[in-house]
Amino acid sequence: MECNKLSGRFLKVKAKVSGFLIAKIEKRNTSEIKKYDLEKTLVTIKSKKNTITGLSYLLNAFQRYMSGASYLGATASSSGIVITTTTGQTYTLSFSIPPGASTTENSAIVSFTVMDDSANSYTATSEQLITTSAGYNIPIATANLSVTKNSDEILTLTWIITITISPSPGIIYIPTTTGQPGGWGCSSFAGNCGACVERSANSLLPTQWNGCNPLGLSSQYTQTSFVTTQLFTDIFYNTYGAGPSNSFTSYVSTTLYIYTLYCMEYFVVGPVNFTSYQNGASCFTGGSGVNPIYVQVYIPTVSGPYMGVQIEFAT
Repeated sequence: MECNKLSGRFLKVKAKVSGFLIAKIEKRNTSEIKKYDLEKTLVTIKSKKNTITGLSYLLNAFQRYMSGASYLGATASSSGIVITTTTGQTYTLSFSIPPGASTTENSAIVSFTVMDDSANSYTATSEQLITTSAGYNIPIATANLSVTKNSDEILTLTWIITITISPSPGIIYIPTTTGQPGGWGCSSFAGNCGACVERSANSLLPTQWNGCNPLGLSSQYTQTSFVTTQLFTDIFYNTYGAGPSNSFTSYVSTTLYIYTLYCMEYFVVGPVNFTSYQNGASCFTGGSGVNPIYVQVYIPTVSGPYMGVQIEFAT
């Protein structure tokens, strides 16, 4: 069975990507600044909308760690925020803390923070965000925020990427501030998968366990198709490497396709793990249970070999 052609029925999700860069300048050794000078000299904050440049690169990298594909996009020598000054000099500021993830009812938010507390003086005129995905440092956004740093000042840059998510009927978005488990925990090994109605799917989900019970979000959202925050935040930053070769994902430009075999009642997707379930039996690629869970598809009737989730990214 082929799972890499763009046909069949897809549940659709639209993801609009936007963002902006915030710069904060503060005086060093603020305890020594006289009280009446604080409001005039302590903190300066500027912000600027960015331009997203690397969506297709990120989806290429996502396919690499999910399906073992080759990465063919742009790369950089290190991650962080690269600033270019009025003199043409460039500085790469590394992330001072790991990128943070947060969420709202309809969005996933990833924030990247760097700091320059050196004695360097310069005026930055442009910036570039370099994130990490599937073992590569990938340029994904640019901004042209003008900010001047003096030798007695500390520059903090925070780049905020917001992915606003609009699912179509039939699938919901579940905001998750941290990775949540899903899928099924199983008690007895049954050997090669024999539970799929579509026998040609068994080679794609090679191992079967019995005595399986739902875990985490799969137990909370039964008879429901959903996508979680973790899928989007992992696309924009992750520390995974290349996954095992399979044909469960593909992308075209800025549209991601996740193919979900519906030879059984449920199909669950997590990082390099795909699981199908019905009547206490689970067939999977990587192991029972999925943590974190990205996607669950509920298909109560079998009407074909596979379907999928189509996520359309736009700026």
